[in-house]
Amino acid sequence: MWPGRHREWSACGSASAACHSAGTPGRHFGLAGPGLLGVGDGAGSPNLYLLQHLMPLAVMASPRKLEQDVQAKVDSFRARIAQEAEDLVSTFFPQKLSELDSRVQELRLQDLSRIRSVPAPESLIAPDTVGDGPNRDPPPLQTQSSIKVLALPGGEGQLLRSNQHLVELIERVKPEIELLREKCNTVRMWVQLLIPKVEDGNNFGVSIQEDTVDQLWTVESTAASYLRRFSTYYNTRAKLVSKIVKYPQVEDYRRTVAEVDENEYLSVRQILLHVRNQYATLHDVILKNIEKIKTPRSTNTDNLY
Repeated sequence: MWPGRHREWSACGSASAACHSAGTPGRHFGLAGPGLLGVGDGAGSPNLYLLQHLMPLAVMASPRKLEQDVQAKVDSFRARIAQEAEDLVSTFFPQKLSELDSRVQELRLQDLSRIRSVPAPESLIAPDTVGDGPNRDPPPLQTQSSIKVLALPGGEGQLLRSNQHLVELIERVKPEIELLREKCNTVRMWVQLLIPKVEDGNNFGVSIQEDTVDQLWTVESTAASYLRRFSTYYNTRAKLVSKIVKYPQVEDYRRTVAEVDENEYLSVRQILLHVRNQYATLHDVILKNIEKIKTPRSTNTDNLY
């Protein structure tokens, strides 16, 4: 409302309406033409009040229709996520549990000797020494690294390959980790969409839903850390192999590479065990609490008294 002004609307048929402002001669509002809102003040300047407050009324039906369309899409998404998540918990999780259990049994601890792949010199070529006889001078320290890379597998300028056994194993495990993350994300979204609005009391079922969401989020975060550690292994091994290339006569570097490979084999096997166990745990916990997860609040209030 404008202070100090009085507005009066009078209907003149169905095609016009006028408004007169007290104390403001020459200002008028009218309908100019059928369905068109004419706004003016005698000088031709637009009236912002009508533009901001009255014009949206003419297009109010369109947002309502848009809201209905959006809500229909949201409801369709919720129904799809609910169906997919329930199928995952009841069918997919136990199937992956059985499949991964078989694959874990194939990775026996006795296979550690098979995964060793350490680049080592085929034959060490001793550098030339200075002087003759037993009193000859030892070579300078920098010449001890002058052994050519030709003595190493792959030859000079060629690729020194990774441990192919571990590369194949890692490439088989990585999709399983990513699949676990994806499926947990779907189930977590389903549970989150089932959480009701905040109310006082009767929140025991809601607390179960929140605990389930936290557990699913922890599984996703742990799986992401598994994926990051593979690059750490490759980086560590590359530094050690470069040391072997530079100092092929140092046996400790080759032994260190062997130890790193063995530890990575055990770690990958342990990761596969964890992925298998997560499927088993999530399947068990969600099925045990499925009623509270789907219906967190009881509608029977008679039992409360």
